[in-house]
Amino acid sequence: MRKDHQTGENPQVVTCAQMKEIERRAAEGGLSYYQMMENAGTGAAKFIMDKIPVKGRQVYVFCGKGNNGGDGFVAGRILHQNGAEVALVLVEGDPKTEDAITNSKLCQELQIPRIVLEELPDPEEFSTGTVIVDAIYGTGFHGELCENARKAAVWINDARGSSDYASRGRATVFSLDISSGLNGDTGQCDPDAVRADYTLAFHRLKPVHIKEEAQAMLGETVCIDIGIPDGLE
Repeated sequence: MRKDHQTGENPQVVTCAQMKEIERRAAEGGLSYYQMMENAGTGAAKFIMDKIPVKGRQVYVFCGKGNNGGDGFVAGRILHQNGAEVALVLVEGDPKTEDAITNSKLCQELQIPRIVLEELPDPEEFSTGTVIVDAIYGTGFHGELCENARKAAVWINDARGSSDYASRGRATVFSLDISSGLNGDTGQCDPDAVRADYTLAFHRLKPVHIKEEAQAMLGETVCIDIGIPDGLE
């Protein structure tokens, strides 16, 4: 299922390259990349909170080193501020992009716990109700998952516990923009790509979101407004 979270209408589809250009035009028009990241992460957190009461709930946010990870830091911060027991999982170490670094520091100031993959618990041992946010890779992903991202994806899928998104597992998985391990344009899928319950596409759907063969990996896809004005396509 694909819909716009704000309007309920069928959203437009843009390629990953077109989305990058839309963001560039939005930045030229005064909407900073930092604000777009803030809007994306906040919108994702609000969607999660609309679906699941997060107060006191364990939430693992898997952050990559790029801007998708930055979106994850924002979402983790908002969920933490709303009472969730958030743990940030640094899949590839510290973030590398300026805005992601800034948002990582904001999480550190709030003393949100951060862990590495080796510190994750056995996914088969925690109780039903855990929330997982997949913010490892977004529209920039192509090829195959790196070793650490593969380990993270396998853990996430084991934690979810079901290969069928229609059957809820132990954990509920929310992927930011695109399930990590999927190519946003072609739909090419790494064998260990994350299987999400919900995929939160930022601003517009990407081609992968409407490919039937990708639906088992994406779950329910919704568009999240990140503040970009219409008409920049």
